[in-house]
Amino acid sequence: MNTPPPTTTDPAPLADPTDYLTVPQVAFALRLSQETVWRMARGGRLDAYRVGNGRGQVRIPRDAFRAYLAATGLPAGLSAVAASAPSSSRERSPWTAPRN
Repeated sequence: MNTPPPTTTDPAPLADPTDYLTVPQVAFALRLSQETVWRMARGGRLDAYRVGNGRGQVRIPRDAFRAYLAATGLPAGLSAVAASAPSSSRERSPWTAPRN
């Protein structure tokens, strides 16, 4: 019995990390707590997915955030605010004065 050779497919290209936002970035842009953003993601109001092992980290596709802004009538410029915000709650905001 002849079986066809297995087909090989190229792996999916790695996603550009700037296509995704972190929970702290979205929370900063919307001026909400990170817990509220997590609840929005868990409740399906904001498209998100988990990355990594165990608890991992939550990522929000930039397009999903833009769609959320459009659906809620919030200014689209908040997407740029989110992108410039710290990606981790451990990082300091770019708008706060450095500690001496």
